[in-house]
Amino acid sequence: MRYALVDSLKVEPVPRLTGECIRCGAVMIAKCGEHKLWHWAHKSRIHCDPWWEPETDWHRTWKSHFAPEWQEVVHFAPASGEKHVADVKTAHGKVIEFQHSPMKPEELRSRESFYVDLVWIVDGNRGFDASYFNMGLGQQVDEEDSGTVFPFYWYGRSKLIQIWNAATCPVFFDFGHERIVWRLVFYDPQKKRGIVGPIYREKLISDLTDGTQLARIIRGDADPA
Repeated sequence: MRYALVDSLKVEPVPRLTGECIRCGAVMIAKCGEHKLWHWAHKSRIHCDPWWEPETDWHRTWKSHFAPEWQEVVHFAPASGEKHVADVKTAHGKVIEFQHSPMKPEELRSRESFYVDLVWIVDGNRGFDASYFNMGLGQQVDEEDSGTVFPFYWYGRSKLIQIWNAATCPVFFDFGHERIVWRLVFYDPQKKRGIVGPIYREKLISDLTDGTQLARIIRGDADPA
């Protein structure tokens, strides 16, 4: 985790510092090595939130686009008493989850049911997924094309697109383009064909920060071919 509570304040790790977990109150130890991101870890070595995944440079870069007080916020469901640490929760109540590791369908459904007002930003740079995606785009995309939609064919063997096609909340893929991320609009897992919409990375961040309604795209059953 990037933050722990020290004297009731959210603080980033500093060598030899201890703090408290923002979710469970357990003792946290600052991990400040030379080869890994500086982070907080539970002294017990058991993370209290089963939805949490080890943070990468990719996570940290995305989270840093948002105010520190919005990062790693405990989201509480009064009816069930359940609570989880959201990667980002804006002042407008929208939760943004940055997902790097593969996710099981049941966890995807659980998170969407828990957070409700949720946006997924998914790391598409695992293995050869970015190369397969770029190879499968229907045409070369210029930066002026942000806001339009494009067909694609999924050449990859991984089930990256198929898994995220089951999401009911907006999904944006980060395939490593310097300025553009891709919103998943439609995908047919049988034909491995789908539709995506490019959007400027800065535009997405601005809309999420300002609480602007994201563009509504109807997901239908039309064949994109």
